[in-house]
Amino acid sequence: MVGLQSPKHLARLDERPIDMAAGEILCFVGLRNEATLLPKLLDHYRGLGVDRFFFLDNGSTDGTRELILEQADSHCFHTEGSHFAENIDPPRWINTLMNVFGTGHWCLSIDADELLVYPDFERVDLHRLCDYLDATGSEAVIGSMIDMYADGPLAECSYDGKIPLIEASPYFDPEPGWLRARDGLYPPQQMFGGVRERVFWHGRFKQTFPPCLSKVPIVRWERGRHYHVAQHTISKVRFSELRVALLHFKFVWGFRQKSASSLSENTQLKEKTLEERAAYMEALERNPKLSLRNHRSVRYHDAAQLVDLGWMKTSDRYAEFVANAVGPRQGTAT
Repeated sequence: MVGLQSPKHLARLDERPIDMAAGEILCFVGLRNEATLLPKLLDHYRGLGVDRFFFLDNGSTDGTRELILEQADSHCFHTEGSHFAENIDPPRWINTLMNVFGTGHWCLSIDADELLVYPDFERVDLHRLCDYLDATGSEAVIGSMIDMYADGPLAECSYDGKIPLIEASPYFDPEPGWLRARDGLYPPQQMFGGVRERVFWHGRFKQTFPPCLSKVPIVRWERGRHYHVAQHTISKVRFSELRVALLHFKFVWGFRQKSASSLSENTQLKEKTLEERAAYMEALERNPKLSLRNHRSVRYHDAAQLVDLGWMKTSDRYAEFVANAVGPRQGTAT
């Protein structure tokens, strides 16, 4: 069975049987030294309805691999080398894992610091969401990446895993990023901007665009399908009318150290990525007390808030599906 074989260049570390049932929802995660965030990631995605995890560990030294190997619903693959240089454009390692193990399944592809939310996720699990996607002929869902941050100096942010991530970094910029049409790409519009543009970018770099906030985190995978640049673009798919969000906890802990190490350890980084990492370090050097929160920052509440702000999208068809599946929202007239 192909599912029992480790893809070329990726060493499988666990010995659990990969005997997936039809309809299992799979989650693929590439990570390095994320032992602090991993328990919260597992709790969140198990709560949404993920059945099985495939982790690609890139040389962790903080106990990440050992923690993964303790999880009964998780498989762990390992590779050395430069994660950023080899797994962004295109993300070959994740593409390989998804083609070997994800074909025929609804799959999530996320980073360890991203928590997926979607319209009515508090009441609708992933299996019901994917039933809706199947019923409407969709193959993928576009996501908006929302950078979350704390109230206080960025350099002093710390996290020990004892409280929910959303309590540690509850704030975000309310205005969605700006959209730019990109002919021939999927998705055909990409979102840029957000708090990283507001605080770090200032339009002063040679690269035209600030960080891309569009991703494709939910895909019904078929063999030969592939991501192009991280999970920001993908081969041709039919997108749902829904839009989901990824709460991005990039700034929750160790931001200065991670930015510095990514510059020193990844000599093959592309120019735009180098400029972005350098911008973070320069801003913190100019202002060691730099805070991302300003007078317009808002605290995260729920999925409905993100729909109202425009970060996520729903539809009348989906609202009807949800009402039929789980009943009307509390307080809604029937």
